[in-house]
Amino acid sequence: MRITRVTIAAVCTAAAVAVAGCGSDTADEDHVHEGSDAHEVIEPLSPQQIGADDTAITAMGMILSWQPAIDESKTDALIRATPYLGGDLLAVAESGSRADVRPDADWQQWAAAKDAVTAVCAHSDTTPVAPAGMRTVVIDMICTQTVLHASGRSTRLTPQLWRTTITRTDDGWRLTDFRFQQ
Repeated sequence: MRITRVTIAAVCTAAAVAVAGCGSDTADEDHVHEGSDAHEVIEPLSPQQIGADDTAITAMGMILSWQPAIDESKTDALIRATPYLGGDLLAVAESGSRADVRPDADWQQWAAAKDAVTAVCAHSDTTPVAPAGMRTVVIDMICTQTVLHASGRSTRLTPQLWRTTITRTDDGWRLTDFRFQQ
């Protein structure tokens, strides 16, 4: 049997077509993507859909996360937390008043360096037990702030204990007070 160049070319072409067709038969949009570097903002849960603990965690995380190079004061963080606030805190956030807000000692340094401060909060074991069915509960939070330096480094600050007051409204739980404990 004699093999010609045409036969070899035909076999190679058929093999190439067959190999190209051996991939997945699903469209690209059917694939599950594990992650992204798109820097998309992850929206927190709606305050109407979460309980008292998650309201305290979300609100305090927002209140203690600052952008000193952009924010006029820490009140800007309180304003960002408005959907999770109630009572006097909501009134302060809605007024936009910055007169009574004491600046952090490092605020100017962070602003000049274009650093940001992010906070992560968690339920503390020191939280007093509330009887079932209460409309107002006290929840202690351990919050840890981390300074995100423009250089790419980060500095974790000392964890702090905050006592929060959360009140149930017709529209979900709301943070109505918070106090630094230690």
